[in-house]
Amino acid sequence: MALHPVSRVKLSTQIENQLKDQILTGKWKPGERLPSENELAEIFQVSRVSIRQALQALSAQGLIETRIGDGSFISQPSIGTFMQDVIPDVYLADDSLRAVLEFRRVFEGPVAELAATRATDEQISQLAVLYHQMWEHADDADKNSYYDLSFHMLIGEMTGNPMITGVYRILNNVLRSSWHRVTASKGPKMGFYYHERLLNAFRQRNAKLCREIMEEHVANSWFLFFGDGEQANSAPADAPKA
Repeated sequence: MALHPVSRVKLSTQIENQLKDQILTGKWKPGERLPSENELAEIFQVSRVSIRQALQALSAQGLIETRIGDGSFISQPSIGTFMQDVIPDVYLADDSLRAVLEFRRVFEGPVAELAATRATDEQISQLAVLYHQMWEHADDADKNSYYDLSFHMLIGEMTGNPMITGVYRILNNVLRSSWHRVTASKGPKMGFYYHERLLNAFRQRNAKLCREIMEEHVANSWFLFFGDGEQANSAPADAPKA
């Protein structure tokens, strides 16, 4: 592949990086108001367009909050904030998808176990709502896969750990298009089977059982995509029929 000359970094990116440094090093505190666009344009000796682009980038990262007519203010950042844009929402090649599903097999079982010890009654009720929404949209692969992934996202949130929530956000983003594919090709029965079992285990507050079911569930997802010599293409005989 031929090499090409590199282009200069955009002005707005340079401004974004300097402002981000001020925020992350604590020189600007949460709640503090940033200088106005005009003031920043004067400081950096650039147009307001470059300033506005930099501020929009910081806002998208959750580092600042812009209030119409009042200016931009430093947000209270969290671990989840920094993780949310690590991986873009893109279609995954099989090699990348293999890595993500392999990670799920290591990650999601212990998360389910922890979530069972910390979940509120309200969160478990919401988990039931998502399960029933999966049923309501059994014939719509887009919506069914959306509620399927939302079910897992909520389990991450149940832990109360912002880093775990950030990881689930990444997983949801990278799996969205692929999950539509598997739902469309394999149908939703397997999701109903495992999600019903998980919901019942969470209602019982049985942390060990939640982990066991989740580990079986994500292993099954792996085999649905890759096989690897084990069969998991059909739901168990006692799985609910969509």
